[in-house]
Amino acid sequence: MNIVPSVDVRGGRVVFRGGVAADVAPRELAARFVAEGADELHLVDLDAAERGVAVNFDLLAGIARETSVPVRLAGGISSLAWADQAIGAGFDGVLFSSAVFGDDRMLAGIAALAERAIVEVETRDGGLAPRGGAPELVRLARGRDAIDAATAAASAGVRGIYAIDVSADGRLTGPPAVLLEQLRRALPATVALHTGGGVRDLDDVRTLARAGVASVVVGRAIAEGRFTIAQAKAACA
Repeated sequence: MNIVPSVDVRGGRVVFRGGVAADVAPRELAARFVAEGADELHLVDLDAAERGVAVNFDLLAGIARETSVPVRLAGGISSLAWADQAIGAGFDGVLFSSAVFGDDRMLAGIAALAERAIVEVETRDGGLAPRGGAPELVRLARGRDAIDAATAAASAGVRGIYAIDVSADGRLTGPPAVLLEQLRRALPATVALHTGGGVRDLDDVRTLARAGVASVVVGRAIAEGRFTIAQAKAACA
């Protein structure tokens, strides 16, 4: 399982719950994670997700181009044009918002991006709860059964699903074990499962590794020193 540190950015500054790493510039935090052994990074444009304005795009793209490891972009991505722009700017891949389930016709185009594209299944109480994306798509996707949505993505050829319980994101309450098990039963083995949000400790990391998760995004727990990237890698062995 790949350990993927996250750098969450709003207004050009690092933002984690509790003010963790608030005094560190995004470039510095990304460089620190790579120096500590990260094999991939997850950069989140919170302004794009929350307001639909990608004010951090140039900053994050610069980090992607400067960094020696693959970098994926997240933050309300709900169009193929936006994804193409990100990949053209230096990102190795993108994380699509679950807002894309407001128009299943988009899934075939996402599938054509192969391993460069992962689709979020953001849930709350079993239904989709997109945290960003085109407003009309968010409206149409909201509340849709999460497993039904993931199955539709797999049927269209999407190769990666990112499962997250949005009520736990950043709160250190543990990974979405029940959701991951439901998805594993519903999806073909060819679909890689990714997750993030809520990871608290190395026991959570071990649990996810045993469950066959392809990658886990961890932000706050690493940034505040609950465990190191090296310790997380060892826990997966």
